[in-house]
Amino acid sequence: MISIAALPTTTLRILIIDDDELDRRSVIRAMKQVSVSVSIVEANNALDGLLLAKETQYDVILLDYRLPDRDGIEVLKSLRLDKTHTAIIMLTNQEDISLAEQAIEAGAQDFLLKEEVNARRLMRALHQARHRHKLETELSRSYNQLRELAEHDALTGLANRYDFERALAFAVSRAKRESLHGKMAVLLLDLDRFKNVNDTYGHAIGDQLLIKVARRLGTTTRGSDLLARLGGDEFVVLVQDMEKVDQAILLAKRIVDAFKKPIVLDGMEWHVTMSIGIAVFGSCANDATELMKCADIAMYRAKQEGRNQSHFYSDQLHQAVRHRLYLERDLRHALRNEQLKVFYQAKINAVDGTLGGVEALLRWQHPVEGILTPGVFLPMAEEMGLMFEIDQWMMRTACTQLEEWRALPFFKTDELTVAVNVSAIQLQGDNLIYTVDEALLSSGLPPHYLELEITENALIRDPNHVAGILHKLAARGVKLSLDDFGTGYSSFGHLKMLPIQVLKIDQSFVTGVGKGESQERLLAAMIAFAQTMELSLVVEGIETAEQARFCADLGCELLQGYYYSQAISSSEFEDRFLTGAIHHGTSGQ
Repeated sequence: MISIAALPTTTLRILIIDDDELDRRSVIRAMKQVSVSVSIVEANNALDGLLLAKETQYDVILLDYRLPDRDGIEVLKSLRLDKTHTAIIMLTNQEDISLAEQAIEAGAQDFLLKEEVNARRLMRALHQARHRHKLETELSRSYNQLRELAEHDALTGLANRYDFERALAFAVSRAKRESLHGKMAVLLLDLDRFKNVNDTYGHAIGDQLLIKVARRLGTTTRGSDLLARLGGDEFVVLVQDMEKVDQAILLAKRIVDAFKKPIVLDGMEWHVTMSIGIAVFGSCANDATELMKCADIAMYRAKQEGRNQSHFYSDQLHQAVRHRLYLERDLRHALRNEQLKVFYQAKINAVDGTLGGVEALLRWQHPVEGILTPGVFLPMAEEMGLMFEIDQWMMRTACTQLEEWRALPFFKTDELTVAVNVSAIQLQGDNLIYTVDEALLSSGLPPHYLELEITENALIRDPNHVAGILHKLAARGVKLSLDDFGTGYSSFGHLKMLPIQVLKIDQSFVTGVGKGESQERLLAAMIAFAQTMELSLVVEGIETAEQARFCADLGCELLQGYYYSQAISSSEFEDRFLTGAIHHGTSGQ
């Protein structure tokens, strides 16, 4: 129940939250005897009282200590969170000093016994509560100002050493508690040769330059990063919740790049550079003090190596991250520079040893690193947003190559299909359908000669969406294969709802051949399962004659692995499998 006594808007606004109607009437009678005009609003439970307090700003709230739906102290704390400018008086029937102390500690300005409620006592309590609240507000404002001065650098306005050390201690405690190794880093920044500025131009110019430096540093950090000035020309950044360690060096790179443009001060250009030391929690140190020491050592290494650069505390980690950034830089131009290649691996008929299919596999022919496999560079390509362009090129190249082979006069395997791997990211939207249509149209390859290999893990994000895409592709005549079967999360339900025609058993199940009956029985059961589902079957990872015989004896159709061939270039594949004889086990690994 909520009732409002309509009184002039210029009066004292009071909210009474009390479940006892007699007590509310007593307060209202007392208020009618005073000379001050009042506007009284009533609520008989905590929920209604909190709603009213949220909707309107009251001068005073009279709050019952015991309410039917919530403890009065809890209500007081909730009110204090939202109503920082309202005086609150706690009412109770109990004369208990400890209760009064609890109420005051929770944010009440006064604690009043209901039996003492009369006009004179109530007005005195109201005036005292409002006055006390005013003083508390002023003290709080002063405290906040003092806290601001204590925690922030007076020159730059950034967090100071005290605030940073407190934040770092808290972050380290959290990292230890949640095992966030490799998720947090400290970047220690020291301006190069800044002493020369102070010595030559004076500290006033130096201070102005530091202010400009702080502002520019602020443009390089994320909202979740803590940027602080430790003193002098030394700054620090606390980075938390990193997904990868190299995020720290990417931030360091942004900082270095941000100062390539000079700072203009009083019409003069100042070329500022800095040395940055990076220390990562877990790989460098496990406490705040050691983490700062590691960052300091790394910073001096950066100075020793020529300044204007960053350095990790760990040389090994430093080189690994630098190597990744170097590959990322080159990957942006790999497609344009025709460094990406499609290699081909044969699928062999288990019965007669003839060529039964071919899988197209992506490789990067790096000018320095040599041939790189997809596991090295595709995760980077996904993060860099290059996958759509690479997927289109890969699909078009594979389809064009098979169509060119089919046109050769000596080509005899008319049912040969080319299999192309499809990643989970390709199945998130409708890009895959466009990519396939474009590749088939540009190459002229009939759809039933194209096979798409989908991994089990690509099905789990949104099975219904994936099913819709795959059904559209199947309707075009494209063959669909479930790759790495047995290693992911596919189920009978997935196989039932998806138009899968081929199961490809992962190589991890083939390694058990000849190593024990239990492992061989598992592979045999998987092969029997595919046959029961009336699905074509490919077994990958064949490396020995024994494995090939075992799978052939169980009725496998196609075999693939180093026993027959590793992935090779299109010209080598043509010479070996389309014009020459197949030699088992001669290609090595």
